[in-house]
Amino acid sequence: MNIDEQKNLWNDPKNWVDDGHEWSNFFGTTDILWKILYPKIENYINGEVLEIAPGYGRITKYLLEKTNDLSVIDLSDICIEKCKIKFGNKIKSYIVNDGKTLTFENETFDFIFSFDSFVHMTADVIENYVNEIHRTLKNNGYAFIHHSFFYGSNIPIENLGGRSNMTPDLFKNIVNKYDMHVISQEDFKVSDTIIDTITIFQKI
Repeated sequence: MNIDEQKNLWNDPKNWVDDGHEWSNFFGTTDILWKILYPKIENYINGEVLEIAPGYGRITKYLLEKTNDLSVIDLSDICIEKCKIKFGNKIKSYIVNDGKTLTFENETFDFIFSFDSFVHMTADVIENYVNEIHRTLKNNGYAFIHHSFFYGSNIPIENLGGRSNMTPDLFKNIVNKYDMHVISQEDFKVSDTIIDTITIFQKI
């Protein structure tokens, strides 16, 4: 989907059956999902933190337990308003963006996080965001991005959930293009039929 289609999709309340927690069902609950995710980021999350595309704040709640300096940015004004209602002044900045750029100053963040959003972004949008991550990360800052591992027919399953064409190698190439270093990549199963990728990288 292009950016306008994404915005229309996520601005429609009918697509938020249980504030996004419905997408945690494979893990049991979002609490269980967070217990899986947190060990992957505990060595990297610190200082000024940005969450890209928080949706209705499914993971935001847990990030707030680990930082006092969290900002959120989303192309959906509905999602940002929902987060404002939920979290109020616990969040430092609420930004509605254009779905491809980060409207923050250079070298603002120590850690940038996104879960369950880059899986739907086209390759050109992902590259634009990676460039923006490089710009807005501080030197030695880290990013955690959950993205698709689907490229046409490279896996013998139907592309469920509107996954974009992306693979670990393609994502790594984009990160390297913008002079950042991939620390780790791992398969991440999100359903009985979908395997995605988690990539952690650093600005050096």
